[in-house]
Amino acid sequence: VLYMFACCKYFHGYIQPVKGRLTGFYLSVIILICLITLGADGIVNSFLDEYLDFSIMDKVHKLL
Repeated sequence: VLYMFACCKYFHGYIQPVKGRLTGFYLSVIILICLITLGADGIVNSFLDEYLDFSIMDKVHKLL
């Protein structure tokens, strides 16, 4: 939902000067970096759990 909002803000920024579209662009980049990071984290966590029998969540639960 945030990514769609950022894209709309970027799209509507095209009727403004360059500074008007930078907000939407930067917001889109930040959201995409977060999504890529969380996706990579999920892949690594799945790999560790499936092939190396190492569960990060079990380690976190033991710490708490």
